[in-house]
Amino acid sequence: MRPAVLSISEERVIGPIRNTVLAHAGYGVIPVPTAKSALKILRRRHVCAMVIASSVPRKERQMLCLEGKRRGVASVVLDSYGQLNSTQEHEVYFNPLDGPDAFLKVLAATVRREHQMCLG
Repeated sequence: MRPAVLSISEERVIGPIRNTVLAHAGYGVIPVPTAKSALKILRRRHVCAMVIASSVPRKERQMLCLEGKRRGVASVVLDSYGQLNSTQEHEVYFNPLDGPDAFLKVLAATVRREHQMCLG
C-alpha cells in the first residue's frame, strides 16, 4: 500500500507538478486547494503526511500543523522564508528552491520517522 500524502496548495501550476512528482515517487496523493478541505480529509481518513505549500496563508498553515500534530500526522511546510530550525516535533520546514530530489528525501525521511506502519 502506498503512503497517503495530503497535498494542500492553492497554486494552479506548481501544485499539480508537485503532485505528479509525488505520485511518480510512489505516494498516494490527495490534492486539495484549501485548508478547510484538508481538514475534512483529515477527519475522514488516515494520511501519512501533509505537504503544505507556501500559497496557503500562514494562519491556515499553523492551524493545519496543529491539527496534524493532534492526529499524529507530520507536516512538511514548503516555505523559503519559514522556520528553518523548527523545534516542533511533527513539523518540517523545507525550502522548495532546494529542488525536487531534496524535497523527496525530506518527505521520505518524515514519513519513515512518523509512520512506519504506512510503509507496510
